Amino acid sequence: MVQTPSTTSTPSDDESFVLIRRTEATGKWRSLICAEFEGAPSLYLTAEDWVDCGLKVGMRISVKQYADLERRSKVARALREALKLFEVRPRLEGELSRALLRKGWEREVIEGAMARLREKGLLNDEKLVRDLVDVWGGTRSRREIRAKLRSRGAPTALVTQALESCVDDEREREAALRLAEKSFRRAAGRLADVDERRILMRLVRKGFSPSLARWAVREAIRRLGEQEVDPRA
Repeated sequence: MVQTPSTTSTPSDDESFVLIRRTEATGKWRSLICAEFEGAPSLYLTAEDWVDCGLKVGMRISVKQYADLERRSKVARALREALKLFEVRPRLEGELSRALLRKGWEREVIEGAMARLREKGLLNDEKLVRDLVDVWGGTRSRREIRAKLRSRGAPTALVTQALESCVDDEREREAALRLAEKSFRRAAGRLADVDERRILMRLVRKGFSPSLARWAVREAIRRLGEQEVDPRA
């Protein structure tokens, strides 16, 4: 049997490519640099990659160097995707990793992108968890805050630490009372006509203990009654 030569070939170690052009990327990869090569596909890189690798138009790139640039290009593009997600809202490491996995990025590439975000101070689970707990602590129960953060992939230890630091019993009482007063004001009818049980159950569903919910409802009625405020006002 006569064997025909293969039409595909693997680049040899001594093969090289010429970097022929540098342009600013547009569209999806804007803010990245498009490095064009003679004999190899173009790559998208960050400005830091360009400097770190000492790239210059006209220089020859070995196969090994090109492979490293390919890896950097994947990380740069995954980083760009991550920054677009951050434009919507800050992300925890776990939820960012899951989002990038859904977009088809490999775990090694994702870790490279997240390492760069950490270097820039944009990815810090401890700070983000603490900030969210501090903000939510004025309007939510500790149970609801814990559940919400765990659903976003926050580490249990960080959540517990932030709750102990930012939300004590008194602050949770204030949050329960605030929600009870808001519920009475939004209910139809005058204070005497509002179904207290519905508001009580709402507080319990929001994670407040039954005893705290009962106290908040009674205290809200007392305060609103003293002010003689129509709940709809």
